[in-house]
Amino acid sequence: MAWRMTVNENKFIETALESGLRIDGRRPFDYRTVDIKFGKDDGSAEVHLGQTHVMAFVTAQLVQRYRDRPNEGSLSIFTEFSPMADPSFEPGRPAEYAVELGRVIDRGLRESRAVDTESLCILSGKFVWAVRVDLHILIMEGKLPLFFC
Repeated sequence: MAWRMTVNENKFIETALESGLRIDGRRPFDYRTVDIKFGKDDGSAEVHLGQTHVMAFVTAQLVQRYRDRPNEGSLSIFTEFSPMADPSFEPGRPAEYAVELGRVIDRGLRESRAVDTESLCILSGKFVWAVRVDLHILIMEGKLPLFFC
């Protein structure tokens, strides 16, 4: 079942856009403050964007190359929503929205070529780096796909 916006919700959004304000008081082109703290452990970071709070962990493993891409490593994104972010989120197996968010981030990184997968090649045709990024959403405010852009 698709979600549909009510007439009142639509009118509220139109009025807010016309007045140039958002619910949180920001103007249309104001942005939330960004705070990035690198963790004590290698590959860990904590990111705050407004009230949204995400922990990130990056690991890499030397693996044999893929047959169809002998000179490229790989990048994999995994997301998990903590029950602290919203009571409807359950720990354990990732829910559909967590998998979809991981896909959106993964697609954005691949299509923008933000990560040069050829630079992850250690020995041509033999060994490459497989990089894994685990994102744990602890507190969620706003639109998460925009958070990662």
